[in-house]
Amino acid sequence: MNCFTIPLFLAFLSNFCINAQSNIAKPKLCVNCKFFMKESFLTPDTYSKCTKFSFIEHDDFFVNGIKRPETKQYYYCSTARNFDHMCGIEGKKYEEKFEKKIKN
Repeated sequence: MNCFTIPLFLAFLSNFCINAQSNIAKPKLCVNCKFFMKESFLTPDTYSKCTKFSFIEHDDFFVNGIKRPETKQYYYCSTARNFDHMCGIEGKKYEEKFEKKIKN
């Protein structure tokens, strides 16, 4: 009887550990978000930007009065994560880059 209880217990324990690990919440990292944007491959991740939050930069040159076109700029990911009205520490606006598709 003892020779059957140990393998059954080990099978139950391994199945329990797998299920427990799958329920652990993963942190919402900006690099895994669909709004994450690197300006170039040389740009480190710490200087990457978030395309969810943008602002218009008015570039008027006051020396000669020539008005340049408005350009859309994006906040750094670190800036968006530091303010609660944006993404905040919790990652409120986070959307996973690659969603898992469920086949029927």
